[in-house]
Amino acid sequence: MSYEYPVDPATLRAKGTKGVISTGAGVGLWIVNALVGLPVVGWVISGGLVFLGIMGLVGRERTDKTTGAIMMGAGGLGLASIFLKGLTSFLFGFGGFALVAYGVWNLIQFARGLKSRS
Repeated sequence: MSYEYPVDPATLRAKGTKGVISTGAGVGLWIVNALVGLPVVGWVISGGLVFLGIMGLVGRERTDKTTGAIMMGAGGLGLASIFLKGLTSFLFGFGGFALVAYGVWNLIQFARGLKSRS
């Protein structure tokens, strides 16, 4: 059983960070999905996400560009919800579920790693 051996602290930190951020991002995506359904508020939020995504693409770091592309995609999907309500709602909901599942899995791995260290 490999999970019974002590885990490297860097791996443990990475699992904890990925778990918290992914779970928070999934819940955030569900919230954005709910807000995008509102007529004017959804358009403003989607436009803001597109703007922030463009700002991220201008950034120097690779992670800034990746985050910017994801935010721009979410904003574009939010703007597309004007015409494709069912599809965008499904994609936001499924994406949120996938992120929460990934985050919970990493948090379980983090907890196992903490247990193996004690």
